[in-house]
Amino acid sequence: MKKTKIYLRIFWVALVLIGLALFFLYPEKFTHDSISAFVKENSTKIFSTYIGICLIRGLFLLPSTPFIFAGVLLFPESPWTVFWISMFGIMTTSIYLYFASKFLEFGNLFGQKHNSRKTKIIEKLDKHGFWVVLGWSFFPLVPTDLICYIAGSTRMNFIKYISAIFIGESILVACYIFLGESILKLI
Repeated sequence: MKKTKIYLRIFWVALVLIGLALFFLYPEKFTHDSISAFVKENSTKIFSTYIGICLIRGLFLLPSTPFIFAGVLLFPESPWTVFWISMFGIMTTSIYLYFASKFLEFGNLFGQKHNSRKTKIIEKLDKHGFWVVLGWSFFPLVPTDLICYIAGSTRMNFIKYISAIFIGESILVACYIFLGESILKLI
């Protein structure tokens, strides 16, 4: 498992370095006009790739925010399409993490030492779970994936869980897309 993480980090750093090298070697390819022309010429391939990435990014626990902003930049004329693709990817990931938490044994991370805390978390989620998950999924500075694991490992009511994720993330994604679109129009 550790080797996989190391390889993924090396791969991620390599991609960033390659991107930076290309940016400095070929700055004319990274102008607004050349990127727009490239996107128009390859719109079908880019759109299909974007959908695929939005669906699988959760398997690698990558945050959705950069991909939402990428969608706004790539498809500025289709904000609702970006919204629904992003939400479909987020919901798919949330469902996967909820059910995978049982098999990944996330609940065991609490351990016997923290059994009283685990009991308190389960009680809170039973009592206020909808609001906890909704607030957590709306707040942009915390990873939604973590609450997905917690809700799944504590067996929170699935309907409450998925409804809260949908509402919280819908608000956040809409803010990202439509505020991002407004900011792009100013530039």
